[in-house]
Amino acid sequence: MSRQGSPVAARGRSISLIILLSVVVCATLSLFSLGCANDEGAHLLNIIDVVPREVEVGDQIEILGSSLPSGNAKGVRVEFRGALHRPGQEPIRNQTIRLDRATATPDKVSVLVTESVQAAFCGKGDAAVHTTFQGHVTVTFPSSAVAGQPITGRVLGITLDLRPPSARRLVLSARNKAGRAALTYFGLHVGDESPASGGLVIAKVRAASPADKAGLMSGDVITAFDEVTVLSVADVVPRSGQRLAHITAIRGEAAKPGSGQTFTRQISTAGFNGGGIPSDILAAMVILGIAAFILLIFMAPTAGIITWVERRVSARMQSRVGPNRAGPQGFLVWLADGLKSIVKEDIIPAESDQTLFRLAPYLVFIGVSATFVVMPFGQYLIAADLDIGILFVIAVTSLVAIGLMTGGWAANNKWSLLGGIRAAAQVISYEIPAAVAIVCIVMMTGSLRMQDIILAQGGVGTSMLTTGGWPWYWYAFRNPATFVLFFLFFTTALAEGNRAPFDLPEAESELVAGYSTEYSGMRYLFFFFAEWANVFVFCGIAAALFLGGWQIPGITPATQEANLGLQLLGLFLFLLKSWILIFIVVWIRWTLPRVRIDQLMNLCWKWFVPIAFALFAFCAVWVLLTSPQRVFTSNLPTAGAPWLSANVQLGIALVTFLVWLALVVHFTKRVIYNFKNSKVKLHLNPFI
Repeated sequence: MSRQGSPVAARGRSISLIILLSVVVCATLSLFSLGCANDEGAHLLNIIDVVPREVEVGDQIEILGSSLPSGNAKGVRVEFRGALHRPGQEPIRNQTIRLDRATATPDKVSVLVTESVQAAFCGKGDAAVHTTFQGHVTVTFPSSAVAGQPITGRVLGITLDLRPPSARRLVLSARNKAGRAALTYFGLHVGDESPASGGLVIAKVRAASPADKAGLMSGDVITAFDEVTVLSVADVVPRSGQRLAHITAIRGEAAKPGSGQTFTRQISTAGFNGGGIPSDILAAMVILGIAAFILLIFMAPTAGIITWVERRVSARMQSRVGPNRAGPQGFLVWLADGLKSIVKEDIIPAESDQTLFRLAPYLVFIGVSATFVVMPFGQYLIAADLDIGILFVIAVTSLVAIGLMTGGWAANNKWSLLGGIRAAAQVISYEIPAAVAIVCIVMMTGSLRMQDIILAQGGVGTSMLTTGGWPWYWYAFRNPATFVLFFLFFTTALAEGNRAPFDLPEAESELVAGYSTEYSGMRYLFFFFAEWANVFVFCGIAAALFLGGWQIPGITPATQEANLGLQLLGLFLFLLKSWILIFIVVWIRWTLPRVRIDQLMNLCWKWFVPIAFALFAFCAVWVLLTSPQRVFTSNLPTAGAPWLSANVQLGIALVTFLVWLALVVHFTKRVIYNFKNSKVKLHLNPFI
């Protein structure tokens, strides 16, 4: 009889299998425990409380404790885990916010509330609102041993209120108006003065109102609304579509925490719509109003003034007088031209597609004017600080090519059709290297917001709060690749804007004004009005992406924000950079001859596109070299020093900036040399 089938052998195999399974289970549990230990660390710290409970930018959040290892505080980390409650919004639950820049002493860990910290809690831009955090706070100290586990401590049940950055007056007024509309709907009238501890004192309750049905009475103090601590009227705003809300109040003579009876009631919000206008529609109306104001007050005069500047500069270059009759130095000639075009007869060809013929100029106009909505004139001088600002610019400017092609096709004229086809081919082709140049800047910044791109030009490897925007920190001089990208973007923008020497779509000597041949009156002016405005648009975008935007050299953004005069100086610097580029655009138009269409396309596809992608690869490597390395300590990835230190990055930027200065000096010497040899009398006075 075989031993393999005996009961003894079967029992032995069963025991061996049980032992093997036990070893596997124990090993798995050990690895899981090790992973948890490495992730969380041992809870050995004595953490007591978090103070203060109401903070804003510039304040210190202090996590109090005892016998903390302050000697090893370089890598201390603070984590906030819980829910974010905002007035009028759904709670954001299971949120984790990590703060790495903390300082420690034996009795506390301190964290500075910076703009980025506040944005993580309250949101960005005009979307930032008062936020109540509810959850727990964890402090983690790295182990002093090489392979040791981190040490942590935790305090549970923390409520922390973070005030948003100073909102624009219009937005703040709208939020207060929505809050008062909500109180009126609830049937509540609150007193003008609030208790020192916060909240709103109910002065009167309307009979049979939602508040009366909820059991609220005069003298009660509203302390929270949907778990948001009530600090002002703006905090009492129901969410859109909400039917019931929770309102917390204190009842008692003193009506302050600890001395009265705290209770929570449900109050009906069904039918409330913010006083007739939902908050999202109100915000859209505010943005549209600001955009319309910019178009009427800023864009129209800017486009007109550029035409006057171009005429004056071209006249001086050709030894002519230029416009000098309408207004002082002919300054009002652009206004006279506009009035003439408005009263001029508007002719529409009988054989044209009349609907598209009328629509085309407005498509071009909208495509250019919409970019002013995200133009960052200053820290707060921006109509809509979109999270996808630069992507918005690329998207809306595509309407220009559609409008030009539509106008050329709808006119039923072969010269107009050729001009429209040229415009579409030219704009689409040159958008590729221009978009790659923008993507390189976005990749180095890590954001599509225009303001973030400007702030990123405040320093190399340093904090934005400590370094001003000196020229060698600008993206134009950050490294050799971005130096070339600036000129690449500027040249492609000339081609996209149909500016000479790339004005093939309207070439008067070949196509008799091209796509606009059959247009007259104000519609004809709209095409060129958009073209002149587009000059300011791409010069302003170039100033924001590559030349530091509104940043003042040596002045931090925080200092600039606190001073109105410095903000106006930032606006002046942004406009100065833009107008210098505009002067160069005019200079190029009256210096270089028009290229042929085959030369235009060869320049793009054979040179600009390959160069753009090569520079993209260089910028990708640059981002890897300048990003913090992932260093694994105790099996945990942490941010270490980048491959290229801050000093090396600064050195490369300084060398690039000095190369640019050398080119400017050489160019100036050549201009002076040519003037001396030509023996032409130089008139530096721009006025007659």
